[in-house]
Amino acid sequence: MFRFQHAVVTKASADLAWEVFSNVHHWNSFANIYGRVEWREGPPWQAGSRLNIEIVRPVHTVIEHVITSCVPSRRLGWIDHAMGVAMAQWVNFEPHKSGGTRVHTWGDLVHSGVTIGGRGVEQLLTSFTETWYGNFRRACDTLVPGATAAEPFGEGCADFL
Repeated sequence: MFRFQHAVVTKASADLAWEVFSNVHHWNSFANIYGRVEWREGPPWQAGSRLNIEIVRPVHTVIEHVITSCVPSRRLGWIDHAMGVAMAQWVNFEPHKSGGTRVHTWGDLVHSGVTIGGRGVEQLLTSFTETWYGNFRRACDTLVPGATAAEPFGEGCADFL
């Protein structure tokens, strides 16, 4: 089992950060690896709901997400399955002393020694998580009224490949 974790702090409120996070149609601007992203069963972001996420690179696959718990703007949990890999992941949206929000994700990965393009799934997951959440933070920061111009997001989307 491999445990990962990563956190970012955005200037956005938890409600705004959740609004950005929960709009799956914008995920490709945080890491340009997605094809079709669609809710397959149940209402979005409800326990038991299922979300299929097509990944188009570095390999083509579909990740099946099952939402295990969700309190919008507070916390989220899901289980993923794809390519012989299973993962449980959680995301918390916590008030930060700066007035913004700390978005903290962590999870456990169970795999079968899968490598993709010569890199282990653990390494790809770590790089992907850093890239995705960094770009997510920049997107949130650009939406905060009165915030100074943030660095552009979308840059470095391929860094994890």
